[in-house]
Amino acid sequence: MDLQQERYSHLIMMKKTLLYLFLFLQLSGFCQVKNPDAILNSLKRKYIAVKDYTVDATIVVDVWFLNMPVKKAKLYYKYPDKIHVETKGFALLPKRTASFDPHAFIGKNYTAVFVRTEKLGNTIVDVVKTIPNDAGNDVILTTFWIDEKKMEIRKMEMNTKSGGTFQVEIEYNNLPFDLPQRLNVVFDMKDMNMPKNFNGEIPKPDKNAKAKEKGKGKVMITYANYKVNTGLSDKIFNEDK
Repeated sequence: MDLQQERYSHLIMMKKTLLYLFLFLQLSGFCQVKNPDAILNSLKRKYIAVKDYTVDATIVVDVWFLNMPVKKAKLYYKYPDKIHVETKGFALLPKRTASFDPHAFIGKNYTAVFVRTEKLGNTIVDVVKTIPNDAGNDVILTTFWIDEKKMEIRKMEMNTKSGGTFQVEIEYNNLPFDLPQRLNVVFDMKDMNMPKNFNGEIPKPDKNAKAKEKGKGKVMITYANYKVNTGLSDKIFNEDK
């Protein structure tokens, strides 16, 4: 068995172990106070009215080896999973969190577990974990902090095979369809596959390079000028193919 197969087998075993643990918690009733599927389905129903949108995005990047100016982009989204980004030059914009899409965040075929109710800042949230039932899914585990009263995702942590761990804090400001105003994304630099071509030069390794590589990268995405349900053409998204 080569190294790649061994790593894949390890990930499959890890996902199965997590799945068995979740099933045990559900069957035992331990900490199972609320129905996690009901919470997630309510969240999906809330945003089912959003068929498409365009929005202006301001992107601020904090990565140790990139001297990148503030970038402007226009994002296009169409239900269920079409995304198109227009920007001049390279913009470090994680694909998984470039657009706000609870349906994609949650997925379709998963096992969900209610963990607890806790306080996040000044907001009471329900913590729900999901694990995809498909062993080939790149996502290993996702944790949601959900304001059930307003039915908003306040925070999300996604563990993936190819991109490490993403942590996303989401801010709202009474925008149309309760879409977010800002996403604050933190990710593991050591697990991030960076594009070969981008604006700015990678500095030569220094004595602190290894320590920095193990650090975190940050991206702040601020949205403005939402235009929702305008009937976007599929041609916009075919440009990415």
